[in-house]
Amino acid sequence: MKLFDLHCDTALKLYTHRQPLADNDLHISVKKTAPFDAYVQIAAVYSRHSLPDEETWEQFLRVTDHFREEIARTPNTVLVRDADALAAAAESGRRTFVFGVEDARLLCGDLTRMDILAQRGVRVLTLCWAGETAIGGSHDTSAPLTDFGRDTVRRAFELGIVPDVSHASRAVTAETIALGREAGRPVIASHSNSYAVHAHTRNLTDEEFRAIARLGGIVGVSLAPGHLTGGPCGIDAVGAHVLHYLDLGGEDALCLGCDYDGIPRTPAGLEDVSRLPALAQWLDAHGVPPRTAENIFYNNAFRFAQKNFR
Repeated sequence: MKLFDLHCDTALKLYTHRQPLADNDLHISVKKTAPFDAYVQIAAVYSRHSLPDEETWEQFLRVTDHFREEIARTPNTVLVRDADALAAAAESGRRTFVFGVEDARLLCGDLTRMDILAQRGVRVLTLCWAGETAIGGSHDTSAPLTDFGRDTVRRAFELGIVPDVSHASRAVTAETIALGREAGRPVIASHSNSYAVHAHTRNLTDEEFRAIARLGGIVGVSLAPGHLTGGPCGIDAVGAHVLHYLDLGGEDALCLGCDYDGIPRTPAGLEDVSRLPALAQWLDAHGVPPRTAENIFYNNAFRFAQKNFR
């Protein structure tokens, strides 16, 4: 089977824990990806909420440098930035990584830093994480995009960086989708579950999911228990969100955005990336056709990347 996962925090964990990418005790290592014939991972660099804004920028530079060094010393891995390189790497069976950023406050009001993100290979930009920032409001607020936030989204479209509304407020999500419609470009929610299944502010309403899909975007189901059920859970909880999104007509938009190495615990049975085939087995047992499961695990995200990573 194949896996294309829209979100993990492994790059930061490797840096802070000084563990190798090849084999470690984190949720993701190259060794743990053995069940997959092809493996593509968006490796998001999280702007740690405990740091001042400017320090998050310096951290981003250090973490991306460190991750490149890990890639260089790890056999059968590659870091890519565009669709052609991604296709070639995936076809060869190499473990393939693409940079993302989680929380655009690291820009610190300087739009020229968007060009540096693009040069470093960032292709997904999660706009917010918590609270109100120079970008706009996160899910725990009702604040919209700021003027700088709007400029950031527009510049992302110009650079081929995909705006990500996971963690965003309802207002930021609606406005980012509207800006995407205006630009003729998609937006995504890399790791966002269904509000209809579990009413958490981090989760997408049905209309938000449909609007992202109509725009040609994709949505990744997260393994964060707090966003699945609000507490300890198992594979059934993940499956409930998948099935609801499918009921909304999301077969071509639904992906996985596991949030491995960004969550303190996982659903029982999905303790690390090597255990994800159990989710595919659950989907099969609950009547999801094999082709639909393949779309969720890989094809939808791969097609999206081929069209939009440039």
